[in-house]
Amino acid sequence: MLEALGLSTAESQVYRTLVGSGRCPVDRLEQGTGLAGAQLDQAVAALAAKGLVALTDDLPAQLIPAPPDIAGETLLLARMDELQSAKGFLKQLTKEYREAHRPAALEEIAEIVPAEVLSQRCEQVQLSARREVLRFDAPPFLLIDESNAAELEQLAAGVRFRTVYDRAAIEGYAAQLEIRRYMDAGEQARVLARLPVKLIIADRSTALLAVRTDDGRAPGAVVQIHQGPLLDALVALFELVWDTALPLEPSPGEVHRGELSGSDAHLLLLLLSGLTDDAIARLTGIGKRTVNRRVRALMHLAGASSRMQLGWQARERGWITAQDLDGLQPSGNG
Repeated sequence: MLEALGLSTAESQVYRTLVGSGRCPVDRLEQGTGLAGAQLDQAVAALAAKGLVALTDDLPAQLIPAPPDIAGETLLLARMDELQSAKGFLKQLTKEYREAHRPAALEEIAEIVPAEVLSQRCEQVQLSARREVLRFDAPPFLLIDESNAAELEQLAAGVRFRTVYDRAAIEGYAAQLEIRRYMDAGEQARVLARLPVKLIIADRSTALLAVRTDDGRAPGAVVQIHQGPLLDALVALFELVWDTALPLEPSPGEVHRGELSGSDAHLLLLLLSGLTDDAIARLTGIGKRTVNRRVRALMHLAGASSRMQLGWQARERGWITAQDLDGLQPSGNG
């Protein structure tokens, strides 16, 4: 047990013997401890240096043990000081280790994008794509300019863009016009009640990732993700969200849903997602009066006297599915 205080096994044996016997000639220790010669002399000298025993000038010399509660406490405090010093040294070594090894490993996976070059990096990542760009778009936005010129340039060059918009991103009049512009240029766009993060992925080889904020503050740290398991996970996340999200315009081969045509079913989903008639008109490229007329026709067909009743009847008649409803509901506070 005394080894914890820095005593060797031989030193502990000698001190325990002395504590039990009291004042004792050196030569008697050989019988009590089984130690002899140089091993015993070294143990006694070490105990004396630690203040645990005292040697008299008698012949033969006598050994007097120090009281354990006094000498032991002093030794314990000294040991604690040594351990604290060792702890501080370990912290310094840990810091040196991380500085020497960890940054290089992290740079292979991700890097923090400085705020001063964030807008430029967003543009560069999109322009680097040769096949496809995948995006989660939610406010506040990463680009300084209201218009994403890089997307329009890439769409004209034949690069495919698939974007899932957070519902909050398409509520403003200007945003709706801008999204309509991208869709007219070839963007495939969908909407989800709430996106978990802000994301841009270029050719599945690099990505920009940011945590969204809801109080108008600028995005927090933006990280560029390089090829590896983390990027693969982000691509998988995008595909899962894409499958759940609601298309902002019907696909060419969209089929009827019960009594509804594909376009009417799509209009109904946009309406139930919480978009206003004005927003639906701008996003679909039809007039507001046409939207009103088609909604009234849907209400008449469902026998509903209000839009709330229309939503309930749509679920009962199979015009919308459980998967559609999942895409209309916020997924959390993230």
